[in-house]
Amino acid sequence: MGSIGQSWLQQVKQNAGWLVVLGVVEMVAGVLGIVAPFVAGVAVAVVVGFVLMVGGGARVVGAFKALSFGAGALTFIWGLLLLVTGFYFIARPGIGLESLTLVVMMLLFVDGILRIILSFHMKPVTGWGWMLGGGIVSALFAVMIGWQFPASSLWVIGTLAGVSLISNGFTMISMASAARKVASAASVPAAA
Repeated sequence: MGSIGQSWLQQVKQNAGWLVVLGVVEMVAGVLGIVAPFVAGVAVAVVVGFVLMVGGGARVVGAFKALSFGAGALTFIWGLLLLVTGFYFIARPGIGLESLTLVVMMLLFVDGILRIILSFHMKPVTGWGWMLGGGIVSALFAVMIGWQFPASSLWVIGTLAGVSLISNGFTMISMASAARKVASAASVPAAA
């Protein structure tokens, strides 16, 4: 193997440790999110608020930078709406959390219904039952969230964020471990 390949493999082995550490940190944050879903949900609402404000600010500035404000009027209005919504999410994270919960509920319901419909179109294909089951679970989860609303906003977003962090952390650790194995196997000289 050439010197560039060996150098790259060495970098992989050195950085794999950091990926494992970051994966563990992400998994710990995920567990904390599941243990304290309201706190995690509020944090998500505040972060979404900041993102909306940045995006809205960029659109407002872009509308003013346009040569003709008439052509940029919709961009300005949309940017202003994003700015106000982002500010509201930051100022009132509880309401932001409720709003995000409603969005998640609607997305899960629509996803579930669409997967149920699609599963019947796939019916002779192997695995259509899994799609049907997944669609039913998504739709029922959405109904459960809606049935418990607004109380469900205390746990839905934080729990989903926690599960996502655990999954991402596990993926990062797995990738680092696989990269380390590949780098170790490639650096072993072949027997003559």
